[in-house]
Amino acid sequence: IIFKQNRILLFKPKFRHTLEKGDEAKRLDFCLEMGNRVLNDVGFHKRILFSDESTSSTNGVVSSRHCRCYKITKLDELPLSYRTRMFFQQDGCPAHHAVTVRNWLNSEFNEHWIGRDGPILWPPRSPDLTILDFYLWGRLKQIVYREPLENDEEQLKTRIQNAVKSLSIEEIRNSFNESRALIEICAEKGGALFE
Repeated sequence: IIFKQNRILLFKPKFRHTLEKGDEAKRLDFCLEMGNRVLNDVGFHKRILFSDESTSSTNGVVSSRHCRCYKITKLDELPLSYRTRMFFQQDGCPAHHAVTVRNWLNSEFNEHWIGRDGPILWPPRSPDLTILDFYLWGRLKQIVYREPLENDEEQLKTRIQNAVKSLSIEEIRNSFNESRALIEICAEKGGALFE
């Protein structure tokens, strides 16, 4: 009740990922590879196109009812010249792991992609290493749910689109620099989870 009276919205559930045996080593390997790539190409981390979904609802509460997922990435709209220089980070969702998907990624990105069984192996249970999870979804929801929403899905879509447009280039650049710092911290921790 206190939160509601003070118009404080709790919109980002925190689910703890528990690493399984061998995950820390995979995370460390990933962080070391990314660190080496950044040493050889200082702007490498800025050329990664992250993919992920986030759940939003018209009332700001994430539940299994009345929720929709929205993707903000439209790969077919990216210029080919950009796609040949960038690396696509495929989220670890099992539905995105099919051989046909991996073949398409190899074809479309000339093996410049990061993911399960990809040319650059994405470590399992590692959303803390992607700017979408540690920054973007929380920031967008902060903007979207600043004011109460009617129970209107179109209004929710419009707010999400406007929130994305409201992010400054500087804010986005800072988040990419933060992603590089998180990879360094993960490497220092030997691949362990960190806050």
